[in-house]
Amino acid sequence: MTDEDRAAEGRAAESARPGSLALPHAPPRLPDLLSLPFLGGAELSEHFGRLEEIGRRRPEREPALPALVLPGQGDRGAEDSLDLGENGEDLLEDARGNIAQGEYSVALAQLAEFLQISPGHPEARYLSAYCHYQLGGAGLMTALGVLRPMRDEPLDDPELRTGVRDLRAKLRAILTQQEMAAFLDASPRDPHAAADRLRRFIELAPEEPEPPYLLAVTQARNGEFESALRTAKAALRQAEGDTGQLRVLADALEAAVVRTVAGPAVRALRDGAYRRAREELARADREWRETEVLRDLDTFLSGLCERDHPPAEPLPEPRGPADRVARLYALISEEDGRESVRLLIDGRFAEAERVLAGLLHVVPRFPVANFIYAICLCVQGREPEKAIAAAETAAGDPSLPDTERLLRTAREMPQVLAINAAVEEHNAAVEAVSDKPTRQELADFRRRMRELRQRLPEVRSMATTRQSATQVRQLTKAVDQRLKDVERAMESVEVSELVQRFNRWAEQVSTVQSLVDRAMLESRRLDGHRSSSRHIRGGYGADRETLLGMDELRSINREARRVLSTAADPRARKTLQDLLNATDRIIR
Repeated sequence: MTDEDRAAEGRAAESARPGSLALPHAPPRLPDLLSLPFLGGAELSEHFGRLEEIGRRRPEREPALPALVLPGQGDRGAEDSLDLGENGEDLLEDARGNIAQGEYSVALAQLAEFLQISPGHPEARYLSAYCHYQLGGAGLMTALGVLRPMRDEPLDDPELRTGVRDLRAKLRAILTQQEMAAFLDASPRDPHAAADRLRRFIELAPEEPEPPYLLAVTQARNGEFESALRTAKAALRQAEGDTGQLRVLADALEAAVVRTVAGPAVRALRDGAYRRAREELARADREWRETEVLRDLDTFLSGLCERDHPPAEPLPEPRGPADRVARLYALISEEDGRESVRLLIDGRFAEAERVLAGLLHVVPRFPVANFIYAICLCVQGREPEKAIAAAETAAGDPSLPDTERLLRTAREMPQVLAINAAVEEHNAAVEAVSDKPTRQELADFRRRMRELRQRLPEVRSMATTRQSATQVRQLTKAVDQRLKDVERAMESVEVSELVQRFNRWAEQVSTVQSLVDRAMLESRRLDGHRSSSRHIRGGYGADRETLLGMDELRSINREARRVLSTAADPRARKTLQDLLNATDRIIR
């Protein structure tokens, strides 16, 4: 084999393997699962995080007492006192005078003596609280304790009512942050004593929403969900001002408590044992059975039992307002819903799909479950019609994130699957070609590329987005290029094979010539009439065709002519022409 022949064969091997197509698979863009509001309410973990926030804003030092005007202090003299009589009103009058002069300790002693004579006297109690307020320190809590019953008493004097209200407000403003800070400091050392102290303050200042919020969150963090819920609910009945966080906490706590209480009933429901589910629910404490969501669950189970609903059939949608149906659905699907989200985040899509399929048998119209199911199918590129139906159901819940994008992704899935299948067919065909391909490998590759090109018009008709249309154009261009590549590669392989056949023929002829030359030397000694050239050209008669393999040479000549008639590569054409010239000379 000549150096030029070896170079031609190397070029054939180099061009025989087409390059891989680098088109993107384009996985769907999906919402952030970690932000999914699965239960329709703040998670308890969010409230646990607020404990640190509350701790950071604790007061660094005790605040100064704000100014407070005693009711009637500006215009009431000695003659304006309450009626003096035999019931100690003189003590009350003297106490007023001492308060006006700032003698609060003396006034307290007089008021205490007066209250022994006239227990429960409203003004005397108020003045006593006022003195404790002015003395500060531990007296602040004493003042709040004195005023607590007066909050709920019907006070006839409007000025006194205003005084009680204002003084309590100032005391709460001072003590609330102090008591919360004391609770946070003492909880690590003695949680029970700290909780008892905060409870006492909550009883004295039920208007404040933050102390019961702090206590309930701490109880929940310790796993005392029922106690925490009772704390939050009791506070909501009396708290004033901004109770938003307290209400959200109560909802989350109720969901946590109800999940635990309803667990056996929900599991029986998922198993299709509706009567057993009602029995399990009846075993729960009445306090929790009376919650709205568990009453709705009992009503739902009752309907299933009355209709004798077949367990093999999907459950009907519960009746009632949409928000209550959503809470009931959330309760039923909580366990499987969280499990499916965890599996999705871990990338275990097939397992998540199985969990969700079972869940949707129980809550077929729950938007959140359908939302997760649509995501699962889109990620896997499976069941486009089911994904579209699930995404459409999810789109009905405005609280879910990116439902429009999810629905668009589901609707685009058929074209994405078709395009990706075509791309994967292209890449699989490329990977099937070895580094030094045989003629059969190239023929198979060419067949697969031609079949793929026939499918492309249908794929192109499905491309409705700019990205999909771009992918199809890139794939079409790649397939056309691969077909050109394989034609050149097959030319190179055929040329290389012809060169190798010719070289083998030449080596065979060289061997025959050596034998003939030795035979001619022997015959020259006998009669001197034959020459090697005459022998090659005409000696031995018909044996010449066989000895020189002329049939093989003519076959090489014919194949070279055929390949040359369609060859496009200039290097291949030159090699073929040289081969034809050589074989033509020998044949003639």
